[in-house]
Amino acid sequence: MRVLVTGANGFLGSQVVERLLRSNHQVVALIRPAAEAPGWADRVAVHRVDLRVADGLVEALKGIDVVVHVAAATSGSEDQQFASTVGGTEKLLSAMGVADIKRIVLISSFVLYDWSKAKHILDEDSPLEADIYRMGGYTIAKAWQERLVLAHAKETGCKVTILRPGFIWGKGHAELAGMGRKVGPVFVVVGPGNELPLTHVINCADCVVTATEAELPSPEVFNIVDRPAVSAWRYTGDYLRRSRIRARRLPMPYGFGRLIASSATSLSSWKFGARGQLPSLLTKRRYEAQFKPLRFSTAKVERVLNWTPPLSYQECLDATFPG
Repeated sequence: MRVLVTGANGFLGSQVVERLLRSNHQVVALIRPAAEAPGWADRVAVHRVDLRVADGLVEALKGIDVVVHVAAATSGSEDQQFASTVGGTEKLLSAMGVADIKRIVLISSFVLYDWSKAKHILDEDSPLEADIYRMGGYTIAKAWQERLVLAHAKETGCKVTILRPGFIWGKGHAELAGMGRKVGPVFVVVGPGNELPLTHVINCADCVVTATEAELPSPEVFNIVDRPAVSAWRYTGDYLRRSRIRARRLPMPYGFGRLIASSATSLSSWKFGARGQLPSLLTKRRYEAQFKPLRFSTAKVERVLNWTPPLSYQECLDATFPG
């Protein structure tokens, strides 16, 4: 296939390109105009395009069989994230319509799920967050991104596959929100026995390509989580040891932290109303979305795509912390 990858020089996008090349696909890589040329630049067709402007986007889409849309803003203000992620997706879908592209694979996120309503197991049928505007800029942008893609598919007949990874980790991106927080010489591990929805960037990219190659109904949604499950306590210990960070792990029960977050949320609402701004650890809904003790089903991706992670947890550690 001839595959166009947006955000191709990013953390996940660069691995998706590598995996597509190993599978002998032709790759068109979209990177920002000022970005450094990746190591694989001489093996793909590189187009320097700012999705927020979209000059040259229709030209880049000529002859494309499927678009893998990875690009999304993960930092900045809510307005900046919305403008980049949602505005860029609008420009991309418009250009896809002009170029008559009939398939898109969207990389979404676990942040769209309503963790407070999930019972024991989180899977593709778990309820989505209804009030996205209390969950922060990234959730808002990703929710609107999915809505735009699904609306485009309904209007044009374009086929859509949505992939929702858990915590994507790898070299340079190993400290995860779901671990807890480092406070001086102590790393507070929230819910130490909790299962983390980990997916290593190499494994995640492998799943993205597997889904891209598959003939699937539309729309179709898959969660991406590695197996076997790894607890927050174990992962934090491995992270601290491999990173050579001197910190002692301190376990904090999930319920204790939730009580603190609930109290802080209520106090903020009483004192400041809608103007109240709290860190995620002290906001009840955001605390639940990071630390609620759930198990994460991989049944659908295993059954439909016949996919299992190519790298073991130990191999992922070695790839993340070489030497």
